Amino acid sequence: MDQYQKISFDALSKAYQLNNRPYGYGTITYIPSIEEIDGWIAQMRPSNGLFVSSAWFTPDETIVHSIESTIDFMWIINVDCGNIIYSQQGKPSIHFTSGTHIIINSKKKFRFTFPVGIHTCFTSVLIFDEFIQDILKNLEKNTPIRIEDAENWTQQHYDTPNVLLILEQIRWGVRNADMPLLAYEGMVIHLLSAIARNYPNIASRRENRRNYVTWENEQKIFQAKKALDENILQPKSLKELCKLTEMSESMLRLSFKNVYQITLSKYIRSEIMKKAMLLLSSDHLSIRDIAEQCGYKNPAKFAAAFKEIHGITPSEFRKAFNL
Repeated sequence: MDQYQKISFDALSKAYQLNNRPYGYGTITYIPSIEEIDGWIAQMRPSNGLFVSSAWFTPDETIVHSIESTIDFMWIINVDCGNIIYSQQGKPSIHFTSGTHIIINSKKKFRFTFPVGIHTCFTSVLIFDEFIQDILKNLEKNTPIRIEDAENWTQQHYDTPNVLLILEQIRWGVRNADMPLLAYEGMVIHLLSAIARNYPNIASRRENRRNYVTWENEQKIFQAKKALDENILQPKSLKELCKLTEMSESMLRLSFKNVYQITLSKYIRSEIMKKAMLLLSSDHLSIRDIAEQCGYKNPAKFAAAFKEIHGITPSEFRKAFNL
């Protein structure tokens, strides 16, 4: 097992002596489950410094994946469902629930904990500096996709519809095991480029006094966003958010836009459509069912809203991934 595999899910498989077998151009590791069938982690290694994975399991015991390395890497994880606990000594634990998350290796030991009995489904992209340096040879030198660039990324840059769509392509490519390894390299380059494109010039934005948000109001906006994210399919009303933040409607709208570079209403619509994309992966749900869960009584209006955000209709999405 090489230095990169010791960080990847290969190390988890070895630590727990899990069963695995070849799967397409990669491997699949079986996770003992409390359900009738075992769960799994499917993993491909397109190049020396890159691993892409898709996971689906409900473990019959708590699983801990511990990592300690001085190698530079970033780990992009999109959680469909579950509660992945990221912890590092001396720091409070972070719970990765639905959405996209990024870990930058701090060169200190950390671990991922997958609690017993919690159904977990996620897509993982583990990117080492070696892979990034190789692709930068063919890109503009100032393309902001390096590890040091990623340290400045925030959720508003990578937890977005365009990034989610690429991660979904990776997920279904790994699950179906029907793509050449080179395709994953292209997808990951596209993924990093999409995040770089989302990365705004914060400094120039703050130069405008009208766009300045005080620290106190910024904390209130964080609180409002957290309240929305807790149940985005039934979002709190504007009146409820104003009461929660003790802000006027106009101040709430302006501050939210200045903090996240997106209007409050567009954020809610975008997040609902991100959730809709994940729901489309559940083949037992019809598009009409998903439309209703997202607050649309008319499936045609739902399809139009979905296409406005993702560029394709729900039917086209399912067809593209053979769902």
